[in-house]
Amino acid sequence: MTPIRIARSSHAFAFDPGTTPVARVAPGTSLVMETYDCFSNKVSSNAQVFGHEQDLLDLIGHYNPVTGPIYVEGAEPGDRLAVRIDRIELGTEAPYAATLVTGDSKGVCGGHWNPLDDGLPDTRICSLGDGTVTFPTAAGDLVLPVRPMVGSIATAPAVGAASSLEFGPGHGGNVDCPSITVGSTVLLPVNVPGALLSLGDVHAAMGDAEVTGTALETSADVFITVDVQKATDEPVTPRLDTATTIGSIGCEFGAPLETNLRHAFTDLIERLHISHRLTRVEAYGLLGAAARVQVNQCVSGGWTATHVCIARAFLPK
Repeated sequence: MTPIRIARSSHAFAFDPGTTPVARVAPGTSLVMETYDCFSNKVSSNAQVFGHEQDLLDLIGHYNPVTGPIYVEGAEPGDRLAVRIDRIELGTEAPYAATLVTGDSKGVCGGHWNPLDDGLPDTRICSLGDGTVTFPTAAGDLVLPVRPMVGSIATAPAVGAASSLEFGPGHGGNVDCPSITVGSTVLLPVNVPGALLSLGDVHAAMGDAEVTGTALETSADVFITVDVQKATDEPVTPRLDTATTIGSIGCEFGAPLETNLRHAFTDLIERLHISHRLTRVEAYGLLGAAARVQVNQCVSGGWTATHVCIARAFLPK
């Protein structure tokens, strides 16, 4: 069956329980979510540099347009929405990725910036090729492999709108996890009937930890399949599973990095206890022996989301 296509013109800058859904679909439906980049594709030249972040906002209006929301029939508060990422086609609105640092950047991990001889502000437009993205430098072009990922994905919170630039354990959001990629399934809390799923902020590539505040930002077509997991006794927080791993996402906005690591580890301990019959202390010890930790962001101002996972091969049969 041909996936349902949702145009990038159907976007907003918040996850909002009061927004009218742009489509209603049954569980098991496949969709193509067209997206703009996080700058709404308004930064397209190396000559567009921004001395102050406000100069950038004056141009783009808001960060992180997210396409949607999608109403999934049968999704009720307490359930989880399972969103499988089937394919990501990069640069579908324009064949480039953009990254930039404004002149008033707060510096590496929020520290004071040490002025360098090449200076700030800086914008790089990186052309997309067949499985590659070209990062221009004064020393020549650097050809990097693409690492497609979805930066911002969430359901609507129970009450009030949540910025698509931020995140929270009750709905997900702009967690910028490189592992939200083809083959992974994001498990999101359902807070309102239909869940109201939106996503955007696709990256052509990003290292572990979005240190500058932007990755290689690009437009995309994101192919997904949505399903509903009915309520269980397990905590309902954002999770991320693949064919070979199970994982949890720590995403309390504004919290220190160690707090979000604690959230992710704590949820994964509960998963191992409830679903895999380990005592909590056994689960704790197993994670100490075999867990893998991904720092999604280390950007000043509250962005410190994390992802902790463990291989399915290490779990009880």
